[in-house]
Amino acid sequence: MENFNNLLSCAKERLQRDSSRFASGDFWKIFEGEVCKALDKSKEFVGVPDWNIEYIGGHKFPDIVARINKNQALGIEVKTLSTRNDSWKVMGGSIMESTRIPNVSRIHVFCGKQNPFEIKYRSFEDCVEDVAVTHSPRYMLDMNVAREKSLFKRLGKSYDEIRHMKNPFDAFRTYMVDSKMKRNATSEGEDLWWFSPNIDEFSKLDLAEEKIASSLVNNKVKFWNKLSADEKQEIKIEMLIASPSVLEGDYEYACQWLLQRKGVVCPSFRDNFSAGGRTVVNGVNVPQVIGKINEWKADITKAFNKKELPQQHFEHWKTRVLSIGKFSSVEKDVLKKIVADIGKGISR
Repeated sequence: MENFNNLLSCAKERLQRDSSRFASGDFWKIFEGEVCKALDKSKEFVGVPDWNIEYIGGHKFPDIVARINKNQALGIEVKTLSTRNDSWKVMGGSIMESTRIPNVSRIHVFCGKQNPFEIKYRSFEDCVEDVAVTHSPRYMLDMNVAREKSLFKRLGKSYDEIRHMKNPFDAFRTYMVDSKMKRNATSEGEDLWWFSPNIDEFSKLDLAEEKIASSLVNNKVKFWNKLSADEKQEIKIEMLIASPSVLEGDYEYACQWLLQRKGVVCPSFRDNFSAGGRTVVNGVNVPQVIGKINEWKADITKAFNKKELPQQHFEHWKTRVLSIGKFSSVEKDVLKKIVADIGKGISR
């Protein structure tokens, strides 16, 4: 591990010596690649010239692998922050780690902050502060959390113990339920749809049905047409953020979200986003749903800024929105401009 720490330290120094190139632009796009180059250039200086530094990228975990030999490797998960405040919190991956690279024994998080440029790194196990639920439980990282206050210390189980479990959910069930009760959590993504003593026996359809049914136990069901105009508008914005698939006419998840989160039934759901067919935005004839996003830009920005990590939530949403393939190139350009305008108002 001493060689690994020395490698990370040397790479950090290299990046900090030439930090001007990170001062502007899409920091998160270039930082991973630059970290990989710095690691590769540093291995000679720290006495590990035979280590093979591999950039994995994509949706694999971790982003970079330092391969010692055929059967042994160490990992570097790269994270970026553009916030100017003192926070070093960043969202990690799913606790299931289904995309983990084989034979990677230890993983360090290598986190860079853009303005002012700063780097922190530490072992993955030591910087996991909590579990946050978006669509499924994900690790929440904090590069500043005290080691004795890390999630694994609080659970009384090591990271390796949990990741080798047949179902890592088991290690978090009681903790997540207790945390939810303490917070009386109702924010987006914090329902415990996965909480079941027989979770391995449920199909995806069973889980979706259980998720809805369990959420309605203490909810009074309301009809959409009985809500005030302000209530409808607020819900539509939240729904658009939670389920970008409505942009391509897929309302299945959004319908579930509306019933599960808000206890609201809406018989004519698609009319909220696409009624009227087409409209004109910036001189271009576009689908009505793009017009709605343009009309709601300010409200969408406000909704993101209410979240704990607005920039990260926005980047995730932006990626999903811009990956939708149903629009023409001209329509896509209009959508990109609208999304960029929304991004300008997001807190960093």
